Amino acid sequence: MRVRGAREHNLKDVDVDIPRDALVVFSGISGSGKSSLAFGTLYAEAQRRYFESVSPYARRLIDQVGVPDVDTIEGLPPAVALQQQRGSTSTRSSVGSVTTLSNLVRMLFSRAGKYPRGRPMLHAEDFSPNTPQGACETCHGLGHIYDVEESSMVPDDSLSIRERAIAAWPPAWHGQNLRDILVTLGFDVDKPWRELPRKDRDWILFTEEQPTVPVYAGFTPAETRQALRRKTEPSYQGTFTGVRKYVLNTFAHTHSALMKKRAARYMTGSLCPTCKVNGSNAAHWRSLSRGMTSGRCRASRWRSLRAFLKRRRTAAALPTIHAPRATFRGKSALRRGKSRATSLGAFARWPGAGDRGGRVIATGTPTD
Repeated sequence: MRVRGAREHNLKDVDVDIPRDALVVFSGISGSGKSSLAFGTLYAEAQRRYFESVSPYARRLIDQVGVPDVDTIEGLPPAVALQQQRGSTSTRSSVGSVTTLSNLVRMLFSRAGKYPRGRPMLHAEDFSPNTPQGACETCHGLGHIYDVEESSMVPDDSLSIRERAIAAWPPAWHGQNLRDILVTLGFDVDKPWRELPRKDRDWILFTEEQPTVPVYAGFTPAETRQALRRKTEPSYQGTFTGVRKYVLNTFAHTHSALMKKRAARYMTGSLCPTCKVNGSNAAHWRSLSRGMTSGRCRASRWRSLRAFLKRRRTAAALPTIHAPRATFRGKSALRRGKSRATSLGAFARWPGAGDRGGRVIATGTPTD
């Protein structure tokens, strides 16, 4: 491969010849341009050439590196880029999402599925639990629902609020602030939790209201009542948040792993009653292919899925996708799907790629 005039990022008109069919290592200190040459130049140009063979719709579904700043690159073979960091997982990660097999399964049900009478064809993204339109409205695509119960928020009901009966509340100043707000609101923070009226306990734990009231820091309940009657200037205005709301908001939005872990201690999880753990919007996964829904297909073990794809292998029911000098058939999509557990991307014939031609591995999957 012959690279001339590479100027990506911190490269300064670099000319370099790189041998083919060999293991080549770029070494150097941090910032010397290793990644700029390997990823920003060589891989970016390989991807750009690949994109010339796919449709504009397919390009929209694939992460694009961009056009490199280089004069010429000759003899460039098809390329695949592996991430420089360890892949991170989340609650939405699965074998299908990591291997991109899910992309082909969604395309199969979108293009070849049998829809209920009167329903228009859905896009492949509509079958994904990780998109707003494809996620279950109850669990938001997670497949599980999480809630907070009184027994987890108040493990010892013999304690009073002042004695920190509400274990789920934050420690330090924030917890004291919430207790002071309850004093202003007229709640008894010195009575054992179990002796408080059920109506009061339910409001403190589950209310969605967020009243803002004057707070008198360091005052006793009697002094607070007297200050309220006299309309004494408060220390500040405080806003109350119900315990359940606080726990769920903290778990969903905090960037602190420590706070998320603490909030999780007070939560209980169960299977979503709407989507039955598959995470998909019920209105979308009713598309059928040989009697199987997309949700059930995604939940299948690999052997079962492979057998299903083998049975479904019929080009007559699947579309042919044309691009300049390249053709993707539904039949080949199924063939790719059966081996995707060990594949890195979708394969397409790339004429004129380097001296030998060959195949290119894309960073995403053409789905139209």
